[in-house]
Amino acid sequence: MTAWRDMRFWLFAWIASMALWMVLADSVRVAEIVVGAGVAALGATGFELVRRQRVAEQSVRPRLLAGAWRVVLRAVPDVWRLTRAAFVQVAHPQPVRGRVLAMPFGHEGGDPEQRGARAVTTALGSVAPNTIVIGVDPESGLLLVHQLEPTRSPSDLDPMHLR
Repeated sequence: MTAWRDMRFWLFAWIASMALWMVLADSVRVAEIVVGAGVAALGATGFELVRRQRVAEQSVRPRLLAGAWRVVLRAVPDVWRLTRAAFVQVAHPQPVRGRVLAMPFGHEGGDPEQRGARAVTTALGSVAPNTIVIGVDPESGLLLVHQLEPTRSPSDLDPMHLR
């Protein structure tokens, strides 16, 4: 039974790697697809070897990804906000600094679900261009983010509402 489970994980990793290759290569030539399949196989094998070591087991539940659509919606106003800031900078050059913010996050535990929540937040929280998730401090439970153009809305810091 575990062999089927391992094959499922490997196949998932291969599909994700191949999809990333196709997006980045932006070509449907046979040579690109063949090389992409080989690179995806190497990536999936590496993924599976690391997963089997169980160094930091994570559990990402489907309900955790249910709010991922909010991240895409946050990207639209962020693009507008950064475009406006760029034009203001061109018109009136002056030193500009972003800011690093910390907010309570609440997923500081060491169990697989808590680690999964931190991983999803770190990965998807940085999709919108204005907010980059630096990480989650597992001891204090603080979510650390950097914003180039600071906003006042806490939902900009945690668009998936995981805290």
